[in-house]
Amino acid sequence: MTLLENMAGSGRHFRKFLRSVLVLGITVVLVFTGIVFGTLEYRAGQELEVLKARERARVQLTSWLLTQAFDHAASDVQAFVRMPSTLAYNQSRSLEDRQLLTQDFGVQLAQKPTYSQLRFIGIDGSEKVRLDRLFGRVLVTPERQLQSKAGRYYFTDSRSLSDGELYVSPLDLNVENGVVDAPYLPTVRFAVPLTDQPSGRRGLVVLNVGGELLLDTFRFSMTTQHQAFLLNSEGYILHGPDRGRAWGFMFGLPPAFASDYPEAWAQVQASDSGELLTEDGLFLYETVYPLERIAALPAVDAGTATADSYFWKTVTFVPREHLPGTDFYRQPGVMGGYLAGVVLLLALLIYFRFSHFRRQQLRREIVQQARRFRDISSVLGEGLIVMDRAGLVTYVNPEAERILGWPREELENRKGHQVFHVHEEDESQCPILLAMTTQTVYRSKTEVFRRKDGVPVPVSLNAAPLSDDAGAEGVVISFQDFSEIKNYQDEIQRLAYQDTLTGLPNRRVLDERLALALGMSDRHDRCLALMFLDLDHFKAVNDTYGHDAGDQLLKEIARRISTCVRKTDTVVRMGGDEFIILLQEVAGPESAERVAAKILEVVAEPVVLTEGKARVGVSIGIAIAEGQTVTPEQLMEQADSAMYEAKRAGKNQYYVWG
Repeated sequence: MTLLENMAGSGRHFRKFLRSVLVLGITVVLVFTGIVFGTLEYRAGQELEVLKARERARVQLTSWLLTQAFDHAASDVQAFVRMPSTLAYNQSRSLEDRQLLTQDFGVQLAQKPTYSQLRFIGIDGSEKVRLDRLFGRVLVTPERQLQSKAGRYYFTDSRSLSDGELYVSPLDLNVENGVVDAPYLPTVRFAVPLTDQPSGRRGLVVLNVGGELLLDTFRFSMTTQHQAFLLNSEGYILHGPDRGRAWGFMFGLPPAFASDYPEAWAQVQASDSGELLTEDGLFLYETVYPLERIAALPAVDAGTATADSYFWKTVTFVPREHLPGTDFYRQPGVMGGYLAGVVLLLALLIYFRFSHFRRQQLRREIVQQARRFRDISSVLGEGLIVMDRAGLVTYVNPEAERILGWPREELENRKGHQVFHVHEEDESQCPILLAMTTQTVYRSKTEVFRRKDGVPVPVSLNAAPLSDDAGAEGVVISFQDFSEIKNYQDEIQRLAYQDTLTGLPNRRVLDERLALALGMSDRHDRCLALMFLDLDHFKAVNDTYGHDAGDQLLKEIARRISTCVRKTDTVVRMGGDEFIILLQEVAGPESAERVAAKILEVVAEPVVLTEGKARVGVSIGIAIAEGQTVTPEQLMEQADSAMYEAKRAGKNQYYVWG
């Protein structure tokens, strides 16, 4: 029967299958869509937080680096003011002192590549000494080229300070002769006034620090795929993605950042740090107070301003279109993945639902077949169990119930491995269930089932696959209780290697262990000993008390001898009243003699029999071997001969061969 015929023959079940696929399909698509949107929303939130944390750390690091850059310049300019040559020239204004000051300024400027200019300016604004760093060289400006800086803001602001107070100018462009230098030279000026008390002469030491270093620090620390701005306190751009819009205040232009992003600038200006999300995008900012670190130096005062009024703003700007989001149209890869996921889920749903539908059909067919089997198998003399492809028991015949002690009702619809089948492998490697996969009959006489009371039952079984045109549907197991046969085999095996009276190993075991011991002795250079024992006066016990008493005595003597040797040694009953002991490893004859003496002692003690007490002795012959110097047969002959020597010497003693 074909698959279509099977489906047509169970139309009601097929319609139920279609309805379940439709309902589950809609549910799965809705749940999947919710999961996708929730995941995108969560991921976008996480990415936004990571972005904020990364950019916030970047602007904070940049702020710290920019602040730190002021330390050395502030310390140096105050040191330049206190140099003897500076004090001497301010007092005398002589040509000789001017030359000395020029030399000292040149040495300092040569050692500081970040400084671009060092000057001494008179209180009237005229340059007295000026040195510039150009292209790595320190140049002294001739006297005729010195300029007057009386009109420059940094001169008028710093001239009014007291001696030793430090003035720091804003970061702007260098101006020479009233014109902005080209190319632009960003500059920060540090100025300290000094006064000679006897003469009353005053002057200023002015240090120009190359602002490009600060901007390079900003540029390198703010390296990012997003836009970064360094702003002054008025919203002018000192450094930004568009250099053409920087330094607007030097040319009378309106503040570019404040004009482009008025909403953002209002909050950036109002607080020291934070973040702001506007229609334009995300802004993260931090305020730089470069004078805070040098505020610890003596007397800080920037004219009428305070250290807090001197600040810059470091800003990272992430445009709206670059922010993480959940919009499908902005993420074609996600859209494609979502559609592919919907198609895949629907395909898997249809596949699994159809597989389930098919399994149900097969299960129904198995049940029908099981009914047919039941009538036949109920009269069989073998146990019969049927399991489906999942390992569930679907049928048990009466003989199987009898052998396993399980009622049919307690076995059916339970997994066989959880109830009666015992083996070390996991269920997936079960040879019985593998018969379905291999489509071959599995036969075994070594399988073990478990009764309801937990007792293992060895069984002989055949496991054959049950299948139809659609494939494997289960397995049928026929088995017999193998306990009696196995017990008989075990008993035969035991009798082959064991003395039936004493339970000691027999001659076959001795031959195997003696050959092995000689081989080990040869390989590891060890000694072994073979002891031949024959009881003295044993015949008198038999004659006096009978053979049953003799057997009882032999059992007791065997037990006593066994207590005198190690677990690794071998005690064998050869027959009658003769025993052989194999000591697998001894230090020498003395070790074997100690064992023999102990045996003489324990054997000599009276044996309490049912009929009365009896005493026997034992004559012991000892043969020592090392390596393959003798064969097993030769060693046996030596021990036997030694035993007869002990007998001739008066019995109840031992004799060592050789």
